[in-house]
Amino acid sequence: MVAWLAAGRDKAVVSHESALDLLGLSDVVPQVVHITVPRSRRYRPAPNGVAIHTTTRELDDRDLVVRDGIRLTSPVSSILDAAQAGAAPEQVIASVNQAVERGMATAPQLLTAASKRGSRVERLIREALRREIVE
Repeated sequence: MVAWLAAGRDKAVVSHESALDLLGLSDVVPQVVHITVPRSRRYRPAPNGVAIHTTTRELDDRDLVVRDGIRLTSPVSSILDAAQAGAAPEQVIASVNQAVERGMATAPQLLTAASKRGSRVERLIREALRREIVE
C-alpha cells in the first residue's frame, strides 16, 4: 500500500506479479512491488523495492479492481502484464488456470486481450488455455 500511495493513488495501480499476488492468482511472491502509472509520470523516482511501469492507454473500469482500498489491474490485465514483462511461463499458466477456474476471467477475454499484446504473449495464453481444457 505504501508503494501505491507514494506513486500517486489517483493514477497509479498495483500491477503485474504484485496484482496477481493480491488477487490470489499466484503462489510466487514478487521480489518488488509492481506499480503502473501514466507515461506522463515516468520521471518519478522508484523507491527501493518498487518497479514502476508506464502506460500510454487510459485504464478504465474493465482494467481495474479495488481490493482493500487499493487499485489493482484486473485479473486479465495482470496476467497479460506479467506475461509481457517476462514472468516465468509456469507462473502465467498457473495464473490463467486459477483465474478461469475461479470465474475471474474467461478464455475469450484472455484471448482477445492477448491478441493485442504480441505473438509471444498470445502463444503463452493459448498454451495455458489448452492445458486448462486438458486438465
